Amino acid sequence: MNTPTWMPLVQDLKQALALRDRDAANRAVVGLLEAKAPIGPQWKAISELMRVSGELTLALRAMDAFVAAAADAPQARYSKAVLLTQCGLMREAHDAVLRLPPDVPDRAGRAYVLGNTAMTMGRAEEARAFLEESLKHRPGWGPAWLTMATAVDLARDPLGERLLADEAAAQNQGPGDRARYFYAVGKLHADRAEHDRAFAAFAQGARLLRSETPYSRVGNESHARQAMSGFGAGVIEKFNARRARDTGRPIFVTGLPRSGTTLVEHILASHSAVSDGAEINLMQHLAVRAGGVSGEALQAFVAQGGTPDDLARLYLHLLAERFGPEGRIVDKSIDMSRFLGLIASALPDAPLIWMRRDPLDCAWSCFRTFFIHGVGWSYDLGDIAAHFRLEDTLLAFWQHRLGERLLVVPYPSLVEDPQAWTRRILAHCGLQEESAVHRPQDTQRVVMTASAMQVRQPINRAGLNVAAPYRARLQPFVDAYHGTGIASSGSY
Repeated sequence: MNTPTWMPLVQDLKQALALRDRDAANRAVVGLLEAKAPIGPQWKAISELMRVSGELTLALRAMDAFVAAAADAPQARYSKAVLLTQCGLMREAHDAVLRLPPDVPDRAGRAYVLGNTAMTMGRAEEARAFLEESLKHRPGWGPAWLTMATAVDLARDPLGERLLADEAAAQNQGPGDRARYFYAVGKLHADRAEHDRAFAAFAQGARLLRSETPYSRVGNESHARQAMSGFGAGVIEKFNARRARDTGRPIFVTGLPRSGTTLVEHILASHSAVSDGAEINLMQHLAVRAGGVSGEALQAFVAQGGTPDDLARLYLHLLAERFGPEGRIVDKSIDMSRFLGLIASALPDAPLIWMRRDPLDCAWSCFRTFFIHGVGWSYDLGDIAAHFRLEDTLLAFWQHRLGERLLVVPYPSLVEDPQAWTRRILAHCGLQEESAVHRPQDTQRVVMTASAMQVRQPINRAGLNVAAPYRARLQPFVDAYHGTGIASSGSY
C-alpha cells in the first residue's frame, strides 16, 4: 500500500516544531493544506499552533479545514468565531456568532461573546442588550458583569443594584470568574464614590487572581536586567548600520499599563496614514528567534549567521499577517520596555514613544483593572511598586541610550494641552498634521483594552488625581515605591 503523500508532511511538522524551525513548520502546514490532508480534528490543533506563532493566515486556513472536516457543525463554526476574536477581527467574529444557533456554545456564552465584541466596537447599547441576555441565562457571571461595568455607567443605572444582588450566584463560580465579578463591583462602588467598598472589592478580586497566577519579583527583575544587558555605547548603532529595508511601518507606544498608551494609540490611529493599532505582542517572536532580549543574545545570533534584517523581516511579516500590507500600525504591547534593545537594533526607523503618568494614579489604575491576559504584579501593592521601580530604571537606561529617538510623553501634559502634544507626537512619527487626530473620539475602530469606552470620549482631565480618595489605602505602595532598593529615576 502506498503511503499517502501528506503523511511525511506530518513528520516534517513534528520535526520542525522540535527544532523550533518556524519556516519549516509553515512549509509543512502549507503542504498539508494543499494536500487536503484528512486529519479531521487535528486541524484545530494546527490552527492554534499557527495562531500562537503569529501566522494568522495559516491559522485561519487550518480552522476552515477543521470546520469543513466537521461538516460545518455549529460548534466548529463557533471555534472559528473564537479564533477571529483572537486575531483581532471583532466585526467578523460578531457576525459569525450572530449566524450561529442561539444555544451555541450555550445561550449565556453566545450572548456574552456578542456583548464583548460589540463593546470593543464602541456599540454600548448593543453590548448592554447582549450582556443582559447573558446574565439572564447565567446570573452572577463575572465575565459578563465585568464587560457590563465597562460598557455601562452602573452607578446611574438600576443594573448596579442587580449587580450587587448577584453576589450569592457569583460565589458559586470558579476563582477567575469570581474575581471578574468583584472587579465589576469595585467599579460600581468607585463610580458611586464609595471608596472603602470599592477598594475592598478590588482587593478581593486581586486576592483571587493572585492565588491563581504565578509571579516572581526576582524573575521580573532578572528579565529587566537582561533587557538592558549588552547594549552599551555603539552596539545598537552597529546593528543599524546593516539596515536592509525600511522599518518605519510600526510605531511603538510603551509605558506602564493605564498610563495613557491607548489614548496615544487612538490619536495616531485617527490619522489617515495609520491603519490601526493594538497590543499585538509580536516582539516575543523576535526574542525567540534571536535567542533572548539582551545585546549578548543578539550578538550571538549574528555570530551564528543571523542578521538584524532577519528579525525585521519576521516582525514586518507578522504585522502584515494581523493588519494587512498597507498603512502604519501602532504597537502598544505591554512590557515593550523589555524589548527596546531588539526594537532599536532591528527596526531602526520605527518611532518610539514612552508614556508616563503620576505613579499613584497609575498604581491605583493598575490595581483596579482586570487585565485580560493576566498581569501578575498588579494584584499586590508591593509588587506594583517593585515593578514601577524597574520601569523607572529601564526608562532612565533607554533615555540615555536612545536619546531623541525615544519621545517621553507625560500623560498630564497631554490631557492639559492635547493640541500641542498631539502635534509633537505626529512630528516624532513623521506624520503630517490632520484635523481628525484632534478629535480621536470620532474615530470608529475596534479597541480591545480596558480603555475601550474611555477613548471614545473627548480628551479630558478625568484621569488626573484619580488615586486621591484612596491615598491612605495605597500607603503600602507609596512606602515601597519611595523606599530603598532598585534606583528610581523620579516620579511620573
